[in-house]
Amino acid sequence: MAVILVEILKLLRGVMRIRSVFPIAVVVAGFMASAAVYAAPTNVPSPVRIAYSKTQTVKVALRNDSGTQMQLKVGEQIVSLDPGKTVAVKIPVGTRIVVNAATPKHPAGELIAEVTTALDNATVAIK
Repeated sequence: MAVILVEILKLLRGVMRIRSVFPIAVVVAGFMASAAVYAAPTNVPSPVRIAYSKTQTVKVALRNDSGTQMQLKVGEQIVSLDPGKTVAVKIPVGTRIVVNAATPKHPAGELIAEVTTALDNATVAIK
C-alpha cells in the first residue's frame, strides 16, 4: 500500500507543477496585453497623403454695400460688383480676395478676405 501511496504522490506533484504553470502564463499574458493597450496608434496619417488630398472649395457670396461699383480680384478671376448687388462664387480655400480697381473707400490691392472653411455659405459684405 505504501508503494501505491508513493506513486500517487509522484503523480500529484506533476499535476501541481502543471497547475502552477497556468497562472504564471496568465499573468505574463496580462502584462503583455497591458503594454499593447498603451502602444502608439498605427493609423496616423502621413504627410504624403495630405499633400495629395484634393483642394476644398467653399461657396461665398460677395455683397457690395458701398455706393460705387467695385472690381474684385478673386484668385486670378476678376469679379465686378454693382452697388447693392450680391454675387455667389465658389472659391478654393486659401484664395485671397483683393480690390482690383481703386474706389473712394478702398485702394487697389487692399485685401478684403482670405478664404477659409469658416466662410463656407457665408456672405462677405464690403462697405
